[in-house]
Amino acid sequence: MAIQQRSTTREFAGQSFRPTAQRALVHEVVTSADKHLTAAEIFERVRQRDPRVGYGTVYRSLHLLVEHGLIQELTFADQSSRYDGRTERHDHVHCTDCGVILDVEVPMALMAAHIAEERSGFSIESHHTVFSGLCPACRHLSHRTKS
Repeated sequence: MAIQQRSTTREFAGQSFRPTAQRALVHEVVTSADKHLTAAEIFERVRQRDPRVGYGTVYRSLHLLVEHGLIQELTFADQSSRYDGRTERHDHVHCTDCGVILDVEVPMALMAAHIAEERSGFSIESHHTVFSGLCPACRHLSHRTKS
């Protein structure tokens, strides 16, 4: 617990909220995940480590962490939000069939922000690009079912 507390203090330093053990646990689950998790998946992982934590606590913690820029929330029209521990600017690819979301580095996306700023007159502070389509596994399945 001492290691977690030191990590919490470092990660939450300068924030305007109280660094609780539950918030630290939610943050650690999101930032250590090997994929972009839903709130329900985060809740299950948190509960494995501390069965006393309720769903409402996890949900409120996620929104607080997003609000303070410590994690990202990725929203898609008809799917549950996903949470990303990487807060630096990066882009994503999203499979419209199975829903998988992966990080992808797209240098041209930075140029797009500059062009959007020039053409709109906006002062662009951030942007997020999501490329949607079929992942290799779903594309392979699609070709197999058509044959």
